[in-house]
Amino acid sequence: MGKKVGLTDPQIASLRPPKSGQEEYPDHVIKGLRLRIGASGVKTYILRKRCNGRLLNLTLGRHSLRFKLADARKKARDLLVDIDLGKDVAKKAGEKRKYSSGVATVKDLVETYLEQEVRGKKRSAGEIERSFNVYILPEIGSRIAYTITRRDVTELNEKVAFGGARPTPVQARNVHRYLSSFFTWALPRLDAIPAHPCRDAWYPKPPEARDRVLTDRELAALWHSACDEGYPFGNFVQLLILTGQRRGEVLGAALDEIAIPERIWTIPGERAKNGKANIVPLSPQALTVVESAVAAAALDTYDPLHRRRLVFASETTAENTVSGITRAWNRIRKRADGIMGFETSHYRIHDIRRTVATGLQRIGIPLVVSEAVLNHQSGSTKIGVAAVYHHHKFTEEKREALCTWGIEMEKIARNFSLTD
Repeated sequence: MGKKVGLTDPQIASLRPPKSGQEEYPDHVIKGLRLRIGASGVKTYILRKRCNGRLLNLTLGRHSLRFKLADARKKARDLLVDIDLGKDVAKKAGEKRKYSSGVATVKDLVETYLEQEVRGKKRSAGEIERSFNVYILPEIGSRIAYTITRRDVTELNEKVAFGGARPTPVQARNVHRYLSSFFTWALPRLDAIPAHPCRDAWYPKPPEARDRVLTDRELAALWHSACDEGYPFGNFVQLLILTGQRRGEVLGAALDEIAIPERIWTIPGERAKNGKANIVPLSPQALTVVESAVAAAALDTYDPLHRRRLVFASETTAENTVSGITRAWNRIRKRADGIMGFETSHYRIHDIRRTVATGLQRIGIPLVVSEAVLNHQSGSTKIGVAAVYHHHKFTEEKREALCTWGIEMEKIARNFSLTD
């Protein structure tokens, strides 16, 4: 039997339309390329390719003087390469493809995932969606979802971690976590995907747990530096030292969370890292710092319009927290080293929280109380059956602990001044 030949321009010119319906003529040069002729006489090139167990029909264009057989073959070759690479080739402009077609792109599925699983359901919904838009979709959004491999995820994580002006391993770990959750959701919707692409993919491993605790001299120097800094960043650091709360919880404190006459600061659950509201009694020292910050922010505790204002608000946008915390922290740290008379080993803002926890233990505060101060969901009263029945908030115990710590902090700062 002789070798089959492909379509030719003379052959196409000689083809006559069927009386009804349509007829197709295969091209044996490019597998899957066909010429379709309808009863109207219109001749259209199509590409038929089996994809994920289903036939994918792609319209290449109408046969004309500007789009001939050679043009159709070139376009078909390019599309076949794209299909093999897993790129999006089936979606028409303006068409919203459903993943049930078996050829959904990552972008198609992400939109459904965000709507069903993230928006309005996760506290970090904004950050998750931003990570998809900034890091994930620009790299693999147009790819057919079932073609994403472990190598693709690894390359994406490497780019996020090391592709910028400075390494950002924390962001890369977050991106990997968000992408992994997405593919866990998507797996039942992707018949052809061989395995979870994030499993065993490389991503920056978290550093070993830090155990840096400031010495009394370092803590005193940091305190005096924060006093010199003043509002807003100095007061911010002072409250970190006196309350042991998290950075974001202090920065985001609103006036209506603070009951000054009762000396109580209530961090709502939606702002707490673990989702649990935390009552933070204010020691006399902490209350002094709060009142100083409120006065510097020109907030009126009796004005209902001011009640929802942030204590550490941005000067340009009152709804946002103050910016420039990194530069301010570096400035405060450098000044603290100057007070010490030498450069101390590196410590971070979060190390203050560990220092407070250690200090509470040192002055004899029971572990369960210090854990309650820090709003940690650990310990025997926070797990299992005990968590169901023990709902004591330890408010008075926390007040006594933080007042004792405030006195201790005053002594630490005073002794450093006397021995300086």
